[in-house]
Amino acid sequence: MAEPYVIKMPQLSDTMTEGVLVSWEKQPGDRVERGDVVATIETDKAIMDVEVFRAGYLAEPLAAVDSVIPVGGAMGYLLEEAGTAAAAPERSGTTPPAAVQEAPDASIAGRESATEAPAGTPIKMPQLTDTMTEGVLVSWEKQPGERIARGDVVATIETDKAIMDVEIFREGFLSGPLVALDSVVPVGEPIAWLVESPEQVRQGAAAPAVTKPVVQAPASPAAPLVAAVSPAPLAAGAPAARPQQGAASPYARSLAPTLGVDLNGLAGSGPAGVIVAADVLAASTAAGAAGPAQQRVAEPPVPGEGRPMTAIEKAISHAMTASLSMPTFHVTVKVRPEALMRAAKARKISVTVAIAKAASEALRQHPLVNAAYQPTDRIVERSRHDIGIAATTDDGGLVVPVLRGVEQQDVKGLQEQWTKLVEKARKRRLSPDEYAHPTFTISNMGMYGVEHFDAIVTPGTAAIIAIAANGPEGMPITITADHRVVNGAEAAAFLTQLKKVMENPESWLGGSGAPAIPAGDYDVQVLVIGGGPGGEDCARELAENGIKVAMVNNAPFPGGECLWRGCIPSKAWRAAADRIRDRAHDAEMGIQLGVPQLDWAQLEKHRRGILQTRGEMALKTDQGMKVQVLEGFARFTGPHSVEITGKDARTLSFAACVIATGAPAFVPPIPGVQEALAAGGAVTSDTVWELPEPPRRLCVIGAGAIGMEMAQMFHDFGAEVRVLEALPRPVAEMEPEVADQLMKVLAKNSPRLAVQTGVRVQSMAGQRGAIQVHYQDAGGDQQYDCDLVLVATGKRPDTSALHLATAGVTLGERGAIAVDEHCRSNLPHIYAVGDVIGGYMLAHTAGQQGRVAAANLIGHGARYDAARDCGVTFTRPQCAFVGLSVEQAKAAGMDAAEVKAPMSIDAKAMMTGETDGFIKVVADKASHRIVGVHFLADHADTLVGEAVMMVSAGLTLEQVATAIHPHPTQTELFGEMARRLLSRLRRSARAGGQGG
Repeated sequence: MAEPYVIKMPQLSDTMTEGVLVSWEKQPGDRVERGDVVATIETDKAIMDVEVFRAGYLAEPLAAVDSVIPVGGAMGYLLEEAGTAAAAPERSGTTPPAAVQEAPDASIAGRESATEAPAGTPIKMPQLTDTMTEGVLVSWEKQPGERIARGDVVATIETDKAIMDVEIFREGFLSGPLVALDSVVPVGEPIAWLVESPEQVRQGAAAPAVTKPVVQAPASPAAPLVAAVSPAPLAAGAPAARPQQGAASPYARSLAPTLGVDLNGLAGSGPAGVIVAADVLAASTAAGAAGPAQQRVAEPPVPGEGRPMTAIEKAISHAMTASLSMPTFHVTVKVRPEALMRAAKARKISVTVAIAKAASEALRQHPLVNAAYQPTDRIVERSRHDIGIAATTDDGGLVVPVLRGVEQQDVKGLQEQWTKLVEKARKRRLSPDEYAHPTFTISNMGMYGVEHFDAIVTPGTAAIIAIAANGPEGMPITITADHRVVNGAEAAAFLTQLKKVMENPESWLGGSGAPAIPAGDYDVQVLVIGGGPGGEDCARELAENGIKVAMVNNAPFPGGECLWRGCIPSKAWRAAADRIRDRAHDAEMGIQLGVPQLDWAQLEKHRRGILQTRGEMALKTDQGMKVQVLEGFARFTGPHSVEITGKDARTLSFAACVIATGAPAFVPPIPGVQEALAAGGAVTSDTVWELPEPPRRLCVIGAGAIGMEMAQMFHDFGAEVRVLEALPRPVAEMEPEVADQLMKVLAKNSPRLAVQTGVRVQSMAGQRGAIQVHYQDAGGDQQYDCDLVLVATGKRPDTSALHLATAGVTLGERGAIAVDEHCRSNLPHIYAVGDVIGGYMLAHTAGQQGRVAAANLIGHGARYDAARDCGVTFTRPQCAFVGLSVEQAKAAGMDAAEVKAPMSIDAKAMMTGETDGFIKVVADKASHRIVGVHFLADHADTLVGEAVMMVSAGLTLEQVATAIHPHPTQTELFGEMARRLLSRLRRSARAGGQGG
């Protein structure tokens, strides 16, 4: 990129002729990577992202925010080296100078055909996978002269992996010359044409095979590509520059830097001497893993007349050649598979699925085996288990369908997924997201009676296991591992764990229908300690399934912290604060109601009435479901017994136990804090509920969910509030941009609320009505005088009264009970759920974990998946999340993308005057599954429900994009964002396919 690269106004919809620059997401001098969003623009349909597909540094002149720019007009520039300005036209211009316009590759341009191209828009051979350089025309689904509508399939092609559809996203009439059946066509070459009228249709056929590369001039906004394809992940890093002599395919350029191959001087074997991926792979193999790429090594001649390889045979050949550059080794163990086979048969699942699930269980303990080497000298660690399983096609080919997210699914769901994959694989109709990029691979030749074999690991994975036929000494399983990632000891430990898992399937497979509760003469089958959401949901689920269960609760009514000291009382206050805050919009709508006045006594009467009513309802429901509710405190006297003190004192024996005792407010060791708590000058989230009146000046220590909710509520009740937070930002559990934007909104709409971050509280002294807080910030020592201090520094489990050591239960970090994803402790008959195990300390999390524990005790099998959890912080606007942020998704090994919609463009938000904030959707580029949704919006507590279903059900962007949302509602934003992100991913795939 010797010359500055022009960032142009893209054409993001069929009707778009210009766009309005809304914001710059990067600043001059910022480093920009491939796929980064540098700006947002407003089109005729929505506010959308501008992505770039080059690496460099953003340079001026940048178009001004709010300026109107024609499609194709210059918005900014990229430089190879850090700098702030490019040699470019004056800021008022919209067309870049000739010096900075991209020109077609001269070496390719010189080989263009001199014949006149047919009229119309070319339908080009699409790049449907990241390894595809050419395709074979299998069939024409439409004939010349037929009317073509948007979304029609006009042809099918054979790629290096499958037979796939060519879909059209323009209207017109199919015209010749059509490429003949069985022709091999390079990516980007026309296979037919689309014309506007029947009179323009040509009936002729093209040559049976295309041999010349197609020149791809910079795309014109008026003539976008016709063939739209599924997105294919790009190789890591920027592609190599075009070779000094000749030409290289897009994938060859993308692959070259990954394998350390220099394209200059490399001989091309593609049409007209174009360098293709096979040439790069061969050069890498010949030179060795660490050496520079040289010319392709000549192979000895083979007598006879050979037939051309099919696309799939070539793909396998290239992959195997690439694998030779990997330093691999083999380790074998022999496994007794009989128990796994019986368990699979009992659950009506295939042994293949059972083995995949067993492999996932072993990968949890040995995640490096699921990692991959990334040139140069990097290791990609992946928590998601996408397991490829080799399968044969009806015509004798080999494909590797991929079971996605094996670690997150039960075997029933995996079996349903596998059945569909196998059927499509046999016919070679798999789509890219169904075969591309496994993180671990299984090859099972035991079904053919093979006694022992080694499988070949390919780039992108660190290991593959080869499963041979069961013999007298067991079934040999051999791992082939990449020594750059996995050492011999780790491979051996993984195989040992896999052997253990496969030979003991009942401990992890679940779903047998047989209770996992130990048999014996016990007072109750299951004892639940704690009557909050986790304990109650667990006890009710057990009772629903006929289990004799007792629940010990330390209060007259169940409900726990959520009902009595947390969710319910705080949201009763929030509802009152919302009414006050809502009045700010009345005048704008022409309504005059006056200044609202708070009646604290009436609000407290209302709040306490809700708690009492719900507590009574909960107790009646528990008793009606035959849960034995005992009031008191329980402590273990052995692995299967407790002593209960209090109203219902007794000793009790149990077969299994679920601990759900919650976590009290954590008070940090600040000098004077204990004295302030004793004197009433300070309160916690557990003790704030007895205030005779709201404070006039409040200091909140801690800017988490509790601290921020309380701070804004008391602000709305009339107080001056100062929040002191040690971390760099508030609500750290929320997505970073949500937290950052919340700070800006609070500064605008909560004038008496100040949030200071990066603060260290040094001491406090005084009593209620007159207390001083001393702290240190960037400006030095400070003091804040207030009526009351709220210590809101989170919660921390305290299990000292339970005498867990007597039962043998092990603790983890910060005093939490250590459990696995089944909520099972180190003892197989004792489970723990909710705040007492750490993690998300949320009522609905505890409830889900309680149901998971119950399911496992009953024998149904279940897991708690934090990656699908959610939360809402009830500030105004509200913060909310479901699933993963884009950073978390990438850390988990996904190639993730996000799309954002500001509330200011939403009609419903405009009507109600609630335009602050945004909604953001995160999706996996490979599968298009939505893995996260993040909110800063009024009514996020309502909107989050649809997001929960998206993430929990693993919905794709396509499913949400095509769902019909009612108008005018804010749920429409989900469909719009899904369509926008799909459009962007398709553009990215096209751009990647052209290698630009």
